[in-house]
Amino acid sequence: MASELVIKNLHANIEGKPILRGVNLTVRQGEIHALMGPNGSGKSTLSNVIMGNPKYEVTEGEIWFKGENILEYSPDRRARMRLFLAFQYPMSIPGVSVANFLRRSLEAVREGNKPLEEGENPTGKIGKRRTVPPVSSANCCKRK
Repeated sequence: MASELVIKNLHANIEGKPILRGVNLTVRQGEIHALMGPNGSGKSTLSNVIMGNPKYEVTEGEIWFKGENILEYSPDRRARMRLFLAFQYPMSIPGVSVANFLRRSLEAVREGNKPLEEGENPTGKIGKRRTVPPVSSANCCKRK
């Protein structure tokens, strides 16, 4: 099975302070991984480094995604490869439904940013619900 995400000997700093030291991770196509650990153990830091957050400086190592070394890619380019962060407590934006947010996100990554046609529903599920559920599947309330 092909590897989707490969991290090799990743080291990163923030403001000159080492925060990741020698991280290795391989996620193959179809696998699901959970990053778990106490506060301050580096879960969010690793995610931010993978996404190319400019606050973090990669000093050593490699990050490969779908066969491409993405270390020099901008966060926007990484997002267009469908690599992104989802927040545990997303902020509520008045007037923006989950369906519209997902629809616009899909448009952003489609080739040439071609907008969806009226009534087009490529996921088969977007657009079925008109309101945002007040509680997520993880039983956490939305941040207001």
